[in-house]
Amino acid sequence: MKTLEIVPKCVMIVVILLCLMKLFFFLRIFMKLSYIVTMIMQVMKDLRTFFIFFTILIVMFSLVFDVITINQAGEYRNVGNFAANLLGTLRLSLGNTDFNFLEDDHLDSDQHTLFWVCWVLVVIFSALIFLNFIIAEVSNSYDFVRQSIDALIYKERAGLINEAEDILTAKFRADPNKFPKYIVAREIDS
Repeated sequence: MKTLEIVPKCVMIVVILLCLMKLFFFLRIFMKLSYIVTMIMQVMKDLRTFFIFFTILIVMFSLVFDVITINQAGEYRNVGNFAANLLGTLRLSLGNTDFNFLEDDHLDSDQHTLFWVCWVLVVIFSALIFLNFIIAEVSNSYDFVRQSIDALIYKERAGLINEAEDILTAKFRADPNKFPKYIVAREIDS
């Protein structure tokens, strides 16, 4: 069987990821799964700013490594110099301390010193400080979701009901007994 070209492969990967997102969307129907899906969605919303900042941090540190040396590891030979340093910096920021940057040992003494100073900075800022910030923010999001989970689940269910009603034809929606122009909201006494 002949392998697919890159564009259809990318399209299939995107379709699979979209199907996964839609599956999570429909898993909210079940009460036991609604809790975790709602929690995941809320945490992803809360972490948007952190992901943007983390991306900027990784790109900037990879540019620093790009100034010092090019990552010439064999596993990055087909992605280009910038992408090789970007991927190497990402792996380093996540705690993978391989030293592919130094594979050919083509740096002089001053460049080695500069490399190790930058390496320590990447580990301190991205792995130690920033990943701990993300863990703390995820914990805060979980606490917020746990405190207001019932309201969030009812909000999600109301959205699902609204979407199901939007699918119905205009003939069914015209009946004022089945589809009144108001919503009754009730509070649960605690």
